[in-house]
Amino acid sequence: MLERWMTPSVFAGTDATNEYELSQTVDGQARIQQHRQTFIQEADIKWLAQAGIRLLRLPIGYWALDDQPPYLSAKPQIDWLMDMARQYDLQVLLDLHAAPGAQNTSDHSGSGNTGNVQWYRRTNQQKTTQILLDITNEYGEHPALWGVELLNEPLVNTRRERWQLWWWTRQTSRTLRSKLPPHVRIVTSDCYQPAWWSGRVGSNTLDIHHYQCFSDTDNQATSLTHHRQMLDQRSGEYRNYSRQQPLIIGEWSAALPPGVASDSTEYYHCQSQLAVPANVDAWLYWSYKTESPGAWNFRDCYSKGWFDNMLS
Repeated sequence: MLERWMTPSVFAGTDATNEYELSQTVDGQARIQQHRQTFIQEADIKWLAQAGIRLLRLPIGYWALDDQPPYLSAKPQIDWLMDMARQYDLQVLLDLHAAPGAQNTSDHSGSGNTGNVQWYRRTNQQKTTQILLDITNEYGEHPALWGVELLNEPLVNTRRERWQLWWWTRQTSRTLRSKLPPHVRIVTSDCYQPAWWSGRVGSNTLDIHHYQCFSDTDNQATSLTHHRQMLDQRSGEYRNYSRQQPLIIGEWSAALPPGVASDSTEYYHCQSQLAVPANVDAWLYWSYKTESPGAWNFRDCYSKGWFDNMLS
């Protein structure tokens, strides 16, 4: 999945704000193919393995296995990554990051109309289940597969939508579970509502995304004290959730709001998160790398020593 802020050079000279729009520009598909062939190579996988990483979360779109105009299939790259992961003793969580109709309003959710969530239409839910089944049939027996994530950060605005999503999650999980080996996990997003979803995902693994740079409360804070207090509070909450089902932090980073962020404060924030027990089975940094240095770029942070002695 492409996001313009992460790889602006791919979008340079266009008005496109997301992959959907870029795919329809004159040379957009060629740009996307060039990016896929060059941005991640075997040297990256080798580096990750040597850095102590054991699990990769790969964000993919509903067009992953087959062309869905204007989107191009990414199957050759996924096949390659799965085989590279096996070669370097890594595992992969295949995360459906973009669903038919768009499951949220973000630029990565699979629609050029980012202000309109249409995933709750029954036909889009059915398509999503079939896509997940296709992914399961294609990669379910691959030795590098750690899990399949049903949806990334679906937006839930009403009680009706929440129950719709819960019912779909339950039915789709049963379908996939009958096809997957027992050791492969099915992962469910907490929709940024962990208190409601914890205990309601059956044997699935609950995915919580831990950020302290987006909420109004976090943005209004002017010191690291607030962020350390929030971290301690959430660590206790995660401990409680982990008693109800397996838990992962599917996304986290050292990023802080603009009013607090600096190289030193974000280093401290990173160290604080590594020091506080997360009470989870896995945690995954967003993201491995971007075109710019900084807190969203794990490789850059690692090279600055932010993770020394923490990944053994």
